[in-house]
Amino acid sequence: MFSTLTTINGYSPIKALFLKEFWDNKRALFVTPMVVTGLFIFFGLVAMINGHGMIIDGMSMSDHIARDPEFASRSTEIVTGMIMVSPMILMITVAFSMVFTALSVLFDERKDKTILFWKSMPVSDTQEVLVKLSTVIVVSPLIAIGFALIIQFAAMLMLATMVALNTDYSAWDLVFSNINYMAVLASDIIPTFVIILWTLPIFTWFMLVSSFSRRSPFLLAFIIPILIIIIENLFFSSHILESALKSRFIHLETYIDRYDADHGVNMINGIFGLLGSFAEPSFWAGIAAAALMIFGCIQVRKRNSIA
Repeated sequence: MFSTLTTINGYSPIKALFLKEFWDNKRALFVTPMVVTGLFIFFGLVAMINGHGMIIDGMSMSDHIARDPEFASRSTEIVTGMIMVSPMILMITVAFSMVFTALSVLFDERKDKTILFWKSMPVSDTQEVLVKLSTVIVVSPLIAIGFALIIQFAAMLMLATMVALNTDYSAWDLVFSNINYMAVLASDIIPTFVIILWTLPIFTWFMLVSSFSRRSPFLLAFIIPILIIIIENLFFSSHILESALKSRFIHLETYIDRYDADHGVNMINGIFGLLGSFAEPSFWAGIAAAALMIFGCIQVRKRNSIA
């Protein structure tokens, strides 16, 4: 299957560009989430071997059942919630990888001068930049979601094993029959891409800095907005950039909290509530700003070949 994905038949410049980005950023896109997934499974197995069962609110599941025989019939939300949050460390790690990838995709090709080779190929700067953007905000999250599903499946098996060893109930009764599989899948996909769309101006800003920075795009990406905020406060008594950044994260946090509260009760309402964030004017202002920054990346790349 992998060889099929990496084979290019005929003239397929876009596929070639995606493959190039994958191999150039393989460590961030694939190796990092693979290592985090392996560590999760390893430490989970160690905890399972050394532990005394699944701990909920300071007590094992067997103790919960002993004190409340009806606990098994009410554990759907608990078990589903535990499965949902199991890939949290993976997603945080991938978010950092996405940041560093966005800061390097247009800088590294100028630093190692491979941009000169790709400029000689029959692909436009627009195609190059859009493929790089798609690699950061689409390919990287999709790979992460795949590894998240592996973590969740491993977590299900480990929970099932602990349940079977420490209670009189079957693993099916307490674990597999108490998982809302659609809610788990939806929680992997929908919040991930909603968050990416809300933070799109930040990723495109990192790419813009990557396109013109001569050295250390990481420092430049943070120093410039900090200086703008300081100058605004000191000389113009305004807080435009600071307010825009704060309101963006406040809006996003509000909708994510609402989704977390709603999806356990009614998954459809939770999803529609989260998608309702797209009705916010600040969301579309951010999309417009992201489009302008991508346009800037394309224009800078046309004129700038060497770091």
